[in-house]
Amino acid sequence: MNVAALDYFANTDTVRIATSLRAGGEVVTPIWAVVVDGVPYIRSGYGPDSKWYRRVRRTGHVAFVDGARRYPAAVVDIADEATLAAVDAAYRAKYAGQAGTSEMVARSARDCTMRIDLD
Repeated sequence: MNVAALDYFANTDTVRIATSLRAGGEVVTPIWAVVVDGVPYIRSGYGPDSKWYRRVRRTGHVAFVDGARRYPAAVVDIADEATLAAVDAAYRAKYAGQAGTSEMVARSARDCTMRIDLD
């Protein structure tokens, strides 16, 4: 695991995900991310209709942008209840007291949980 990338996911409040457009180019979107047992996870707080989420679903690949650094990654859908519960707890802990936390643990967001596999 890339230590710098893991630190980015664990300690950055809002990460920046770069997703590919069909016409070429990319869009960089700020999102929330958490780390559970040394593994980074993301969710779409707006459910499956979020534009960045739809682009990720189409390509299966993303990059995370941290200033001049880029962390290319693949995503894997997560559906097992134990992992979803651990990711819920991580979102509640990392983003405690912030507006939007309840949306990140709602069913619509849980259904959009993805593990980040760094290239």
